[in-house]
Amino acid sequence: MTIAILGAGGHGKVVCDAILSMGIPAADLIGFIDDDPQMVGRTVMGLPVLASLGELDLDRSVRVALGIGDNAARRRQFEQAIALGYEPLTVVHARAVVGAGCTLGRGVVMFANAVMNPDSHIGDNVILNTACSVDHDCRIGAHAHIAPGVRLGGGVTVGEETLIGIGSAISPYTSVGSRTIVGAGSAVVENIESDCVAVGVPARIIKRRNS
Repeated sequence: MTIAILGAGGHGKVVCDAILSMGIPAADLIGFIDDDPQMVGRTVMGLPVLASLGELDLDRSVRVALGIGDNAARRRQFEQAIALGYEPLTVVHARAVVGAGCTLGRGVVMFANAVMNPDSHIGDNVILNTACSVDHDCRIGAHAHIAPGVRLGGGVTVGEETLIGIGSAISPYTSVGSRTIVGAGSAVVENIESDCVAVGVPARIIKRRNS
């Protein structure tokens, strides 16, 4: 299997490290792909930074791992890769835990010490970041980001393209809508709607993102 990582920034580095932890040889990684022309030609983690995916003519057998932290940008890259005929790679660090009955969508990345308990379901292109925990029967929508140290109780629902900020906690059987941001260190104890920003303990909406 030959792999390219989309995104040569800090998040891409962590994705690269997770891939190597899976026992995949470094020789199978052809490099990082990045839209920033100032990055092209540089070396990151011993691998070359190549041009954007649209500019390259790679063999379609190359698998692409999503190394972009921003949800909207990662969604665009995911959709472009599929449109161009590339298959997104799901990456699960060797020290992550996936419980019985769980499902992971295409292009998911799950980092070291992340835990997903039984019968939870993760949509396409989701980030389960370092040391987060997703308890039983959770549902996480496509293109969401569960940041480092987040704690989701059982039966939590997170919508598409939502960011749950670092160190936050969400009470069991609570839902957070789509395209919402939950600020770092927040405690969600009641449902949060889509397209807003919520922060605090307990979390309160401070901004409607469409306003």
